[in-house]
Amino acid sequence: MLSINQIKYLKSLNQKKFRQKENKIVLDGFRIIEEAINQNIYIEYIWIQKDFENDKVKESFLKTLKKNNIKYSFELEKDIQRISQTKNSQGILALLPLDGLFNSNLDRFKNNIVILDNISDPGNLGTIIRTCSWFGIDSIILTKNSLDVFNYKCVRSAMGGHFYIKNLIYLDYSEINSFLKLNNYNVISTDMNGESINQFTVNKKWALILGSEAHGVSELLNYNHKICIPQKGNIESLNVSIAAGIILNKLTYHEK
Repeated sequence: MLSINQIKYLKSLNQKKFRQKENKIVLDGFRIIEEAINQNIYIEYIWIQKDFENDKVKESFLKTLKKNNIKYSFELEKDIQRISQTKNSQGILALLPLDGLFNSNLDRFKNNIVILDNISDPGNLGTIIRTCSWFGIDSIILTKNSLDVFNYKCVRSAMGGHFYIKNLIYLDYSEINSFLKLNNYNVISTDMNGESINQFTVNKKWALILGSEAHGVSELLNYNHKICIPQKGNIESLNVSIAAGIILNKLTYHEK
């Protein structure tokens, strides 16, 4: 049974300062936890709502926990709900240590990269992470003014996408520019006045910069190419996560 101190501790991990101090996060939801297990991510402990055993958790899932030697217990609904940030929690929580989840050594950033500049909306950030994993992009660089990728809403939006990203790091603008120049990347930025993505081609080893809808890409970032998604209607702009999917589809499937 969860103690009062355990509940307080797990709730504290909903805040960035405590996540960073403890270097752990709480995963909330069956699908996200299942993705972590499928990717052999180490899980310290799982708490399952008591009625979950009969109603929602399949026998095969419990067998998987036992097979992977993952400790778990069944808890009262009220205790699970006190920890969860979801209004209608699925009734399953997991404690995930962050040590070793991402590589932050730039020497290992060797493939195509997505660079996220000042992305502050958790839904957008999570969706972009999931989109990157779909298109096989395993390296992400974020500017230091971007949101924490372990923000609860970001993790929920990514729906397990975090577990497919190998390399992730936060850098300032000068560090990003130096890295890209040193490693001879074709650097692509999004711009309403750029070349149409439909006509654009690029050699392998590219870095795509995506900025927020409000501010776009910072002038402090250097790039070689400007591209845009041709507009057909009258809406002012595309959601950055939607734009990411359209552009990554083009870049990953139509490389020279």
